[in-house]
Amino acid sequence: MPRLLFYLGVMLISTIVVIFSDPGGWIFTVSGGLAVGFAVPLVDTLVNHLGLLKIVWYSLCTWNRRVRISASYLYRIRVDGDYLLVKGTRFDHYQPVGGVYKTHPSSSGRLMDLNVLDDDLLAPDAVSEADLRIRVPGRNLLSFVTWYEGERGRETDGWREFYEELVATGILPGETFRVIKYDRITRRYNPLRYSEWAQSKELLIADILDLLPTDEQLAELRKLKDHPDPRILWASERQIRRLGAAEGASSQTTRIAVTAVWTIDATN
Repeated sequence: MPRLLFYLGVMLISTIVVIFSDPGGWIFTVSGGLAVGFAVPLVDTLVNHLGLLKIVWYSLCTWNRRVRISASYLYRIRVDGDYLLVKGTRFDHYQPVGGVYKTHPSSSGRLMDLNVLDDDLLAPDAVSEADLRIRVPGRNLLSFVTWYEGERGRETDGWREFYEELVATGILPGETFRVIKYDRITRRYNPLRYSEWAQSKELLIADILDLLPTDEQLAELRKLKDHPDPRILWASERQIRRLGAAEGASSQTTRIAVTAVWTIDATN
């Protein structure tokens, strides 16, 4: 962002000088060259910072209000065309494996400086302690996102929720899944929206992780597909996009969270 402001400042000053200087003079020539020369890196920097510019706009729109933020990671686990989802513990629907990132004690001072408050929608408990489900003053939104992107003072690994939801529950064998590999294929910033549930503006951030199973782990996942379990759902892309509705079913009782759609739409 400082580099963007520098490029913008130089180009604006040069452009103003060009407008008000003698077209035949050396000042005009030099200023014109600077304006053109800095236009290219400015455009390049703008393209690379479009996400942050959007956050700046969100900050201006909510300057004197708080924005609810939920920052999470979600797994895309695909086996033979179907996607593995788990039953939610707070809501009656199936959702991707994953959950909200947690903060580290070392971040408490920084978050306090940003006047960050805990989420007030869910009752605090041992499970939700230190969750990155918080409320941030709009004027501090860019500072918070900059801290978040720096990945210091917070959880960055995707193992905890994978273990808690699939291994600790016995859905997958711990011996085979002691270590997992995954790619983070994208970081998604949902457009700022008004949440009726939260009664405030809400910004949802989600890292989409693509599980990279070993041959042995893939065999276990395929075995899991052959043994129905009410705690999980193997859903096709079509069923996920329909948020659980199955074609030709006499009743539609399966509900799938929209976050599952995010995982299948994610690209590098």
